[in-house]
Amino acid sequence: MTTDPTAGSTEGGMDRRTVMKAVGGTALAVALAGCSDLLQEEDDPIEDAEVPDEPIEAGLQTFLEGAPAVLGVQAQYGAETAVRRINDNGGIADRQVELEVVEEGEEALENYQQFVDDGMDVTFGPISSGNHEAMVPEINDQGVINVATDGTVTTLYEEDHPPEDNQYSFRFQNHDVMEALAAAIEAVELLGEDEIDTYAGINPGYAFGFDEQEIFAAGIEQLTGAELVYEGFPDLGTDDMSTHIEEVNSEEPDVLFSSCWGGDATLLLEQGHGAGMFDNVELLVGPVLYGSANDLSEDLTDGPIRAGSRNFYWDQPDTERWSPGDELVAEVQDEYGVLPTAHFMSGYGAVTAWATAAEKAVRLLGRWPDQEELAEVLTNHGFFTPAGYHTIGPDHQGYSNAHFGELAWSGEYDAAVIEDVNVYAAKNVSPPQGQTSLDWIESW
Repeated sequence: MTTDPTAGSTEGGMDRRTVMKAVGGTALAVALAGCSDLLQEEDDPIEDAEVPDEPIEAGLQTFLEGAPAVLGVQAQYGAETAVRRINDNGGIADRQVELEVVEEGEEALENYQQFVDDGMDVTFGPISSGNHEAMVPEINDQGVINVATDGTVTTLYEEDHPPEDNQYSFRFQNHDVMEALAAAIEAVELLGEDEIDTYAGINPGYAFGFDEQEIFAAGIEQLTGAELVYEGFPDLGTDDMSTHIEEVNSEEPDVLFSSCWGGDATLLLEQGHGAGMFDNVELLVGPVLYGSANDLSEDLTDGPIRAGSRNFYWDQPDTERWSPGDELVAEVQDEYGVLPTAHFMSGYGAVTAWATAAEKAVRLLGRWPDQEELAEVLTNHGFFTPAGYHTIGPDHQGYSNAHFGELAWSGEYDAAVIEDVNVYAAKNVSPPQGQTSLDWIESW
């Protein structure tokens, strides 16, 4: 189930020639991969290409306030870091990037339309699955590429907007099947399939939570034959989960699955500890729980908890073997005073996907690409970040490793970490192209 992007690495990290070849040898791609020590005194500028003189105008919408900001601000930090590295490296085909960041709120569609009206070359975001669903038809009508940072509901590109109906909407972050299915496999790996007879779920009551619960249920039942004994869907941003916790305590399931995030995740842990929930379940698996790492306190990390971290955990690959991860942690702590989470990589990776595809297109065409040409290059595009290697599939979905580990506390960072990390390769937790996730799981 694991993929090691540092295979063939030396003591100082991945073999530098391997990285240079993999990222195409361009200074921009190498810088965004985090391998700044590879840059030479004389970069490889794109000579004689017909490129506009004005900066690239980009827009990011994300949650900057309220409970969702625990994820949204990380995406902002990630996007800003990628843009800073791009501009410090001379820009994309010598064009600097100017990033405008706006509050996502409930106005995601209006935000995208305003970005287009303002002449943005590319847009990034949103965080919310519901907002993303509302945006995709407009993105394809307007024809200005959007690379979503999140909005990860599985059915979006599998059923609602398949490749033949979607030209300009892309998503960097892993979709729900990859983390929900990894959670089911993680539970089986830890407890054993014969030891899981019952399971329950507490998930946020909107598209994302319903999607994650449905996929986890399909996966755990196929793997173990376990029986669902309770599922609850508290409102997003609720101030009380005691009713759901009481039900879990009453049923005493072997596995509790929860895709709660942000303030909902910390509330579940706080009230769960207070009500003795962790004495009544063998294991809690939370696929996006680590997104709240910087808001967790040491006492909340106690218990049988396995936390997921989507397509990025800063210590995987091991920072002693893969220096870009270690360097990114230091940079983010110095700049923002936090540990980077998977949602940091949501912003960083979305910008990196588009930037490396744009540079590739200029090299192929000898000029700046139009939106249709850039969409063609983004499809099936592969690129590196400090998190390793990523691809954008023919379905416009991003594919990366998924991570699960034991929730723990680090005195060094004074923050939550995950230990004993398992890494799940994308091909093992997502269906083949053309198949829906549920049909694929049910075919096992």
